[in-house]
Amino acid sequence: MTNLSGARSEGTQLQGTDLKKANLTNANLRNANLGRDNLGGSTQLQGAILTGANLRFANLEGAEYDAKTIFPEKFSPQEAKMILREKS
Repeated sequence: MTNLSGARSEGTQLQGTDLKKANLTNANLRNANLGRDNLGGSTQLQGAILTGANLRFANLEGAEYDAKTIFPEKFSPQEAKMILREKS
């Protein structure tokens, strides 16, 4: 598991990054781009822990998550246009 707890990643370009099972607790992802990369690849957030993360103005459109992904309180992956992708 990658530990990025408390990371200061405001405004970073993270499109297409594999963040499966990453600990992003209290990370600052404000204005970060976690959407699709230039080739249409999705950021992988399956099983990631985003408790307390700042996702304000972050682009998450097309990023993938699953039932194990833990989001900040009151965050809606549907409103952020994320994709629910469970293992097949």
